[in-house]
Amino acid sequence: MDLCGYGREIVSVMRELDFLFVYEHKVRELETLCLVKYELDRRGYRTEIRYIEDAENALAVKPFIHTKVLLVMACYDNHALAWQVKDYVKFDKIIDMQWENIVYPKDEDRVDAFKNYKEIGQDVVRVSWGRQNEQRMLQVAHMDPRKLKVIGHAGMDFLRYPLSKYYLSREELFTKYQIPIEKQVILFASPYYGDQLDENYIADMCSRFGNNWVDYYQFMCDSQSQVLEWMETVCKNDENLFFIFRPHPGHPSYCAQEVEKRCPNFKIIGGESVKQWIVTCDKVYTGNSSVVVEAFFAKKMCQLLFPLPVTEGFELKLISDSAKIRDFESFKQSVYAVQEDFPTPVGSIEEIYLVDWEKPSYIKFADMAEEVLKNDYYKLTREQLEQCRPVYTGVTKWVKKLSKCDILYRPYLKLLSMEKLKSGFLEKQRTIRQQAYRIEQEHSHELTSPKEIQEICGRIEKALKDV
Repeated sequence: MDLCGYGREIVSVMRELDFLFVYEHKVRELETLCLVKYELDRRGYRTEIRYIEDAENALAVKPFIHTKVLLVMACYDNHALAWQVKDYVKFDKIIDMQWENIVYPKDEDRVDAFKNYKEIGQDVVRVSWGRQNEQRMLQVAHMDPRKLKVIGHAGMDFLRYPLSKYYLSREELFTKYQIPIEKQVILFASPYYGDQLDENYIADMCSRFGNNWVDYYQFMCDSQSQVLEWMETVCKNDENLFFIFRPHPGHPSYCAQEVEKRCPNFKIIGGESVKQWIVTCDKVYTGNSSVVVEAFFAKKMCQLLFPLPVTEGFELKLISDSAKIRDFESFKQSVYAVQEDFPTPVGSIEEIYLVDWEKPSYIKFADMAEEVLKNDYYKLTREQLEQCRPVYTGVTKWVKKLSKCDILYRPYLKLLSMEKLKSGFLEKQRTIRQQAYRIEQEHSHELTSPKEIQEICGRIEKALKDV
């Protein structure tokens, strides 16, 4: 198979867009982006959705898209933005979707915390789900109040009528994944970072969140092992139960894979959004996670499993006053309980998530996006744009410069495609290209397509119109 894709990234005419959405995790972001895209398309704007690790993005030597507003998954600093924009897109304004609105308590008041933003991260427009995040952005990150938009979480709109009709029915979903519909199906939305992180990943997380993040990772691994033991026990004792283990996006679990081998009524499924599983399963469990809020909006019972005490400073403030299940007997009782109290107080949820039952958040988002598009107050300066561009040195710098000229770039690609032609320079460039396509292949489960986006938007339109 050709891993180099010579010439795939050559585009003769630059595409003009009003809004370009860039996403990282498909199951976390795509449906919500499609919902906002649907509304902006309905208003007559030109929109597109692209995946961060798309090889076409990585290999572009000059922009092939110009968008007036770029919407990114997170804009912590210059480096985070450069990773997302690379060289393929020109833009005038940025909206940070801030998919990680909720931070560890230890970082809430720490000015130099990774998620409290610096460099260009302080100059972009930022979405805030609620007042708690707004206060942190103003008091700790010192953001411009006009650039902070409190609109709630647009993804929660899927859990309210009429968008709740968007999801597959229980019969459709369970048939798709070969789940016995007659059994009590229980979802565990894993809050754990799997058990496969390498030393480099752990070191990077420690640099962002403090050296004791390694202790938090150990807590996650140990907690996961304990929770999986609880689930395996009840699965083996009752064949009428069926557990769905949904991994944390991007973090597979060896331990869960072993349980799946031993228990026919335990299945790992990473496909579909967590909301799809919440609305169709009989019960929901999670841990140190905001999934409990999605269950709240879906009016579905969700209990919190905490077999071990959380590493100091890492328990989410959202659930600090929530009731928690800490031992196997309590878990077993919960599995068979007919009625339970919701573990998290409504006041704690409303402090972090703006709850507005009158106007959906996706409409507020589209209104905000229109304002940003039309108002030059949000336009970035040339200096700000230059600071966030990728920096190249040595040979790479000259290759990038020369490649911007098609007359030189096409012969250069021709030379690269001649595999029998060997030289240190050409081999290095081929390796760079192969790596870009290898990364794309490794993340193939995250890729989307115009067809898939159109299908999602079609389901959204049907849910909204069939009222």
